[in-house]
Amino acid sequence: MSSGKIKFLIDEAEAKTKLMETKQGQNMTPDKRNEYLKPFVLTTILREQMLNLVEDNEGVNIILKPENRGIKKDKFSAFVYGLYYIKQEEDRRKKRRGRDISKLLLFS
Repeated sequence: MSSGKIKFLIDEAEAKTKLMETKQGQNMTPDKRNEYLKPFVLTTILREQMLNLVEDNEGVNIILKPENRGIKKDKFSAFVYGLYYIKQEEDRRKKRRGRDISKLLLFS
């Protein structure tokens, strides 16, 4: 994350303010507005869960423990698993793309 490869959506409150500044946002029904803002709400929850974690080193292992037990870390765990899956897919595609079949062909 510190490398800048991952970018998050803007905060829920900021998104709502920007939406309500537009004519389209003002004309939306509350249900449509909630549906539109749902990704921003989930991003806000993810940030809160990430800020609640405290790093604890046990040898070479890094363990993230919640500072406040009332806030779960389930969205953060899902986020990390998603990043792991994306990394595996990228590595698999690079490996597949790295093979050049023309080197195996013999031309006479």
